[in-house]
Amino acid sequence: MAEKPLLPLELWLSYRFGLVNSRVGAKLASRYVEKHDLTMSAWRSLAVIARFGPMSAGELGANTSTDAFKVTRAVEMLVKRGLITREPDPQDRRRACLQLTAKGRSVYQDIEKSAVAIEHHLISTLTQAELRTLRNVLDKVDAQVDTLVDLSWDELQPKPKRQARSA
Repeated sequence: MAEKPLLPLELWLSYRFGLVNSRVGAKLASRYVEKHDLTMSAWRSLAVIARFGPMSAGELGANTSTDAFKVTRAVEMLVKRGLITREPDPQDRRRACLQLTAKGRSVYQDIEKSAVAIEHHLISTLTQAELRTLRNVLDKVDAQVDTLVDLSWDELQPKPKRQARSA
């Protein structure tokens, strides 16, 4: 017989977030892969540069939570396809500055229409109060993620339950 889990997998926030993210990403990807031949990493990079650019590859990685290898590949693809430029930063020549080209902005805006439609569909069953609560809860959980860096493996282990004292 299987051992009873401390917390069933389907109740893990990270598991649920991952499932929702993968499912939504797959729905959107089916639209932009076919039309624009972009990988998910390239689309995320394009979207982040559109929102926060110009920026460095390091900033792009931090804003997409993507490892350096995937960021590098996405940037190479986007530069090669003429969707972004990579120029030396005038303030710091060691750093490259990434920004959208006119073609990149056009591709982003085309994909953004589907992304916004999906977003509206996902939240359509929520009241305004539920949506505010969801966004507040996500902000709190996201902020709490940063505190994990400061916790050791031992601190993350469940504490043994204390036995009740008998009189």
